[in-house]
Amino acid sequence: MEGSAAPVNSLCSVQRMEESLMQKLTSAEKAWCMYDWANSAFVTTIVAAVLPAYFAEVVCEADLVTISFFGFSITSSSQSLWGYAMSLAALLVAAGAPVFGAAADAGGRRKLFLGILTAVGVAASALLFASGPGRVLYTLAILVLGQLGFSGANVFYNSLLVSAAPSERRDLVSARGFAMGYLGGGLLLAINLLMVSKPSLTGIPEGDLGIRLTFLTVAVWWAVFSIPLFRKVPEGEKTAGISFSKSLKTAFKTLADTFRHLKQHRNPFRFLISFLLYNDGVQTIIMMATVFGKAELGLKTSDLIGALLLTQFIGVPGSVAYGRLAEKTGARRSILMGIAVYLAVVIYAWRMTEAWQFWIVAGVVGLLQGGIQAISRSFYSRLIPAEHSAEYFGFFSVSSRFASIIGPLMFALTGDLTGSTRNSILVISVLFAAGAIVLLSVRNSDNA
Repeated sequence: MEGSAAPVNSLCSVQRMEESLMQKLTSAEKAWCMYDWANSAFVTTIVAAVLPAYFAEVVCEADLVTISFFGFSITSSSQSLWGYAMSLAALLVAAGAPVFGAAADAGGRRKLFLGILTAVGVAASALLFASGPGRVLYTLAILVLGQLGFSGANVFYNSLLVSAAPSERRDLVSARGFAMGYLGGGLLLAINLLMVSKPSLTGIPEGDLGIRLTFLTVAVWWAVFSIPLFRKVPEGEKTAGISFSKSLKTAFKTLADTFRHLKQHRNPFRFLISFLLYNDGVQTIIMMATVFGKAELGLKTSDLIGALLLTQFIGVPGSVAYGRLAEKTGARRSILMGIAVYLAVVIYAWRMTEAWQFWIVAGVVGLLQGGIQAISRSFYSRLIPAEHSAEYFGFFSVSSRFASIIGPLMFALTGDLTGSTRNSILVISVLFAAGAIVLLSVRNSDNA
């Protein structure tokens, strides 16, 4: 992926797919989908691809780094520090989810809150331009801030789907938005690959300037492509008589009631435990793959970005293929098959030493990650009581936010305790194995 032909061909393919996806949508629906196109750049470029490699290679100048804050000092590797930051961000997002959700339910000012949190994410992306050698705490703090902006904004973005599309079209529009996110994030990542691997083509001097400029491109991309939503998606009506404080109280009460009710239904309760375990493994691989590849394997940044770009574009057809597999074998069996492949990927990654092996892992993960999450959602929908589907999926959404806390923390702690992040990779297998064991106890349907 050192040449420029592959990224250029990718840009042409993305343009054709975008035109196909946006056909037969209203202007409000298109505008809503464009926000997914806009903010997915933060995940692909900053969280998954460019920043973790830059953090491991440039920001952390030594194998072990010491940072101090609030009177505490931590000495750790770049991989473990990244894992701690990812875990902290996930914890803060999970804790803030009911608050953001209550604000969205109170209604009336969804676009205002969306604008504020989008601005936080955009500003954090731009501020990463100032990261550099030795600025470890600064880089991690801005990363966590960006994660909060991204995840908080998504709560209000999701709530605006009600205003953007009528009920009978929301599944279609939601799926289109998901696909647009894959394509938008992938397109900017292809551009970023050119900036990093061939800076002369874009007039960028040699050095780390091209990498730091990619963070500015995320800020501009996110801000510019968010504009259609604010212009064309209506605000929606405020729920009469519902204040923020009342909505927040209702949100916590609903979560508690749903949890009590869920425990009385063995199948959905066990599946939710299983999903949280294996999905934590999926999310940990996404978050930690690049920093592991850079710090442990010493791979080139262009190889890491290219491999993540491969994952991004394989994800769309991979999700479709996984859905067809589920139709033939059944949802539960297809999920178990996906978990088995993930276990094989983890064991393979534990032993890999070359760039081409990282590309193989990236390709296999691209085939799996979107499909296993989509089929998990549909399988869960068949396990829950139909009359309680809204509150059960609300609990599913909130609890899913906790799926990125344990894995990165396990990764970081194992690396610090054993002195090798190869062992950290192997520990992730525990999440997949435990998830599979619990899933085996779930019957295919049980609404009682």
